[in-house]
Amino acid sequence: MKDMIPRSRMLGRWKVLICLFFTFQVALSGYGQDYYFTHYQVENGISNNAVLNIIQDHQGFMWFATKDGLNRFDGLSFKVFRNDPSSDRSIGCNSIVCLCEDDLRTIWVGTDKGIFAYDETTERFAQFKPAGDKSITALKVRNGELWYVSFSKLWRHNLAKRTVKYYDAGKGVTAYCLARDGGLWVSTVAGTIVHYNSAGDSLRTYDVFNQSAYTVSKYISCIFETGDGNLLVGTSNQGLKALNVTTGGYTELLSLTQYKTDIMVRDIVAVKPGEYWVATQSGIFILNMDHGTFTNLRKHYNDPYSLSDNIVHTLCKDKEGGMWVGTYFGGANYYPQESLHFTRYYPKACANSISGNAVREIHPDRYGNLWIGTEDAGLNRLELATGKFTQFSPERSDQSVSYSNIHGLLVDSNYIWAGTYLHGLDVLDVKTGKRLKHYNTANSGLGSNFVYSIYKTGAGKMLFATDDGLYKYLTGRKDFERIMAAPKVYYKTVCEDKYGDIWTGTYGDGVFVLDKNEGIVAHYQAAAHNHDSLPGDIINYIFKDSSGTIWLATENGLCKFDERRKTFKTYNTSNGFPANVLYAIKEDNTHHLWISTSNGLVCFDPGSETLKVYNRAQGLLTDQFNFNAAYKDSAGRMYFGSVNGMISFDPNAPARNTFNPPVYITGFQVYNKELEIGKQGSPLTRSITYTDKVVLKHNQASFSIDFAALGFSAPASIQYVYKMDGLDNEWTYLKTNRRIYFTEMKSGSYVFNVHTINGSSMPGGQMARLRIEILPPLWLTWWAYALYMGVALLIAYFIVRYFTDKARDRNRRRLERLAFQKEKENYEDKLNFFTNVAHEIRTPLTLIKGPMENIMDRIDEVPAIRNNLQIMNRNTERLIQLTTQLLDFSKTEASGFRLSFIDTDIVHLLKEIFAVYKPVVEHKGIEVKWQLPASLIAKADPEALHKIVSNLLDNAVKYAKSRVEIYLESVSAGEGDYYQLLMKNDGFIIPYALQEDIFKSFFRVKETANQPGTGIGLSLSRSLVQLHGGTLKLLAPDGSMNAFLLSMPLTPSDPKENKKDME
Repeated sequence: MKDMIPRSRMLGRWKVLICLFFTFQVALSGYGQDYYFTHYQVENGISNNAVLNIIQDHQGFMWFATKDGLNRFDGLSFKVFRNDPSSDRSIGCNSIVCLCEDDLRTIWVGTDKGIFAYDETTERFAQFKPAGDKSITALKVRNGELWYVSFSKLWRHNLAKRTVKYYDAGKGVTAYCLARDGGLWVSTVAGTIVHYNSAGDSLRTYDVFNQSAYTVSKYISCIFETGDGNLLVGTSNQGLKALNVTTGGYTELLSLTQYKTDIMVRDIVAVKPGEYWVATQSGIFILNMDHGTFTNLRKHYNDPYSLSDNIVHTLCKDKEGGMWVGTYFGGANYYPQESLHFTRYYPKACANSISGNAVREIHPDRYGNLWIGTEDAGLNRLELATGKFTQFSPERSDQSVSYSNIHGLLVDSNYIWAGTYLHGLDVLDVKTGKRLKHYNTANSGLGSNFVYSIYKTGAGKMLFATDDGLYKYLTGRKDFERIMAAPKVYYKTVCEDKYGDIWTGTYGDGVFVLDKNEGIVAHYQAAAHNHDSLPGDIINYIFKDSSGTIWLATENGLCKFDERRKTFKTYNTSNGFPANVLYAIKEDNTHHLWISTSNGLVCFDPGSETLKVYNRAQGLLTDQFNFNAAYKDSAGRMYFGSVNGMISFDPNAPARNTFNPPVYITGFQVYNKELEIGKQGSPLTRSITYTDKVVLKHNQASFSIDFAALGFSAPASIQYVYKMDGLDNEWTYLKTNRRIYFTEMKSGSYVFNVHTINGSSMPGGQMARLRIEILPPLWLTWWAYALYMGVALLIAYFIVRYFTDKARDRNRRRLERLAFQKEKENYEDKLNFFTNVAHEIRTPLTLIKGPMENIMDRIDEVPAIRNNLQIMNRNTERLIQLTTQLLDFSKTEASGFRLSFIDTDIVHLLKEIFAVYKPVVEHKGIEVKWQLPASLIAKADPEALHKIVSNLLDNAVKYAKSRVEIYLESVSAGEGDYYQLLMKNDGFIIPYALQEDIFKSFFRVKETANQPGTGIGLSLSRSLVQLHGGTLKLLAPDGSMNAFLLSMPLTPSDPKENKKDME
């Protein structure tokens, strides 16, 4: 059951808040702390001026939810994420309402069409489908649970368990707050706040309108838990309320603006203990609980540093302590937590402000006022206690200063001495500002109407520097007299040193030093090629520090006077100064010199000779200051005049911002085109910010790199140094550029390093690093070189092999010739030997053969020796045949064998020869298969042909096991008619590899070497065949049989031609 809290009144500390509304009106008009905002609008790169929510992620990037896209900001540039229908990586809706980052570094984006989760490593958006396409109005993730408000319901998704629960608080949810104790605060459209415990049970209901006046709406827009038992409640029509959760009572802290209109609260942020910023549709209200006051920051149309719009939707405090403000029409506004806070005084139309831009002189009076002389609007009096300005100029009163261009100014007791540009000198009453006296060249001893500066010495003497000499004021005569010892030149500045001597700076004539008696004691001028002299003769300001050292601000740098050596030491841009033109010098309580220049304000440490430069990005009105305009008050606060107004600051105040911004790589472009993540051909698979190494192809060797230090107080003033390892040997310094270009880099490995610059102008602070590898082209890769090397080695190998083979062939041919010659000699010797032997044997055999034939004729008479005689006769015939073969072979080798071709019946010859071997065939039981034509007539030498066929048939019968086949046929072909004799036997199969060796003289197959023979039969046969113009060859084995093929032309050509062919 829900309990309604009864009405009650607050007690204790919160009584203080009851009076806040009454002190509010005073706080609005009081002269308090100033707030200067930097504006970021569409013109600056943000996608839309309606900024509805702002967060800072864990890295430091700022994220802006707008009506037209999600924006990421790095200090100088915006990266916009919009819906792209052609990409599944883009966000699904451009109308962004709320943002949140969880502990896993996922950014959750609430839109008008659901929730999307952003993966920072891949820059990809994925829709949270359980939320559907509903409009999301609030979003937060805590402890793995996603909380969001949609259509008046609060939804709670446990992302790990995938469970869901919703709350409607009975009346419809408008806002919620996750309590620090794990509980939940939920506001409703009925103006009530319901408290749930961590289990989700409703505990109490609070009504924050039951003590208030009637209102048309009880809508609660936001809830903020202060941590001390109270809630700050923002409403749509009754402003800000404070609810005491213990008593149930509430206080209306802020209901109406100073214009008596309702205040609609949009957001609440705790800036520091006791201080809250409240975003409303009437600007920002700053609640200071310790002082019980409000300050209202609003848009002022004549103030460029005020809020850009009064309709403020969201607030965010960044890691530096700066405040981001999201407005509906004015974009994002930023109030920085500067390291040194500068108060700015500048002209504002129709408002309390300084009247001129070019501030020339600043002097205090005895009444707590500053008198400010300008070159374009006369005199201004600033009441330091109230911040009120009063203007004195000829346009406002003819009893005031005589001319609006003030150069020299001095406040002396109750009088103001004001020197003008070419209009003489005025004396004014310090209380009223009325002119008491006017001096010029016509009514006084002044030699010029242009009084550049005025100085009062320790002895009370008043000196006037003019463009026509140096003058002193004669109090008794109330007139002026030129100091005659001082040359009649253009004087700009005067200063008294610790000895009472007067230093005067001139325009073009250096420095003149006068003693107490007004005599010239020294004259210092610039000397060419002398580094100990003045760097130039235009002296803008002379200053004596607390140690008595004289410093000169010139248009060629800062000069320090060495009293002992009478020399000057110069500091200029080569020492880190932003400019050489210096205007004024003051010393703070820590003995640092503050020097205004034409390009910023410098804090210089004389001891370490180091400096720090402040510029417009760090809070100055402008980087260009003005002559003489410098003042330090008794508390140490300093004032400097510029061409756009005046600034003041406390140099001794503790630094408000010591944040050291992290540095990230934010972009990578190849040929000026940003690399896309995961796209075909892109080396990026994840965001460049999260990429350690990029591998580029050889045609991607021209690229640029973006980087940023995520500091927002003065991003434009952050300076960087970078070095590309593998290319650079030294660090390169950058002042403003944040994109580095590299063109046509060679293939190889590089490391890009970038640092911010610390106070000593050395690399320091945060660093970003990116490894880059550029692949060589295909023809320059390592394996291409390996291929080239292999080809080169192969070519070298073949060259060496070619010459080696050539040499080997040459040697082989030489050896072959030698071997051939030797073989020929051996062959001839062997042939001669066998021929001689054959001759020697043939004669006895012939003598034996005759008687043997006679005996054979009478063989029948002695039957007992028939067999022996037959054997003797057969062997005698064989020996005669062998000797005849040897002699025939020798004739063919010696070209002595002559053929005589006649018509020969080949079939008859074949049968006649076979008849000789028939007894042997029958004896061995050899089966002979014939296939012969009836008759075949060819021209041949019968004797030679007989020898050829006899050798073939002899071998066939000798080596056959059981079968011999003989085929003869006539063949007609395009080359001429010829006949073929094929003779086969089933003896030992001669290896086909020996098809040529068997035709060599005296060659015997090892396996048949036990058979009788000389080894010259086949050689003789081939020689005789070749003399006939035929061929004899061994065919490939036909099954289990050897086959010799004899091919002979039917009509042979001239034997001489055949002999040539044979050779």
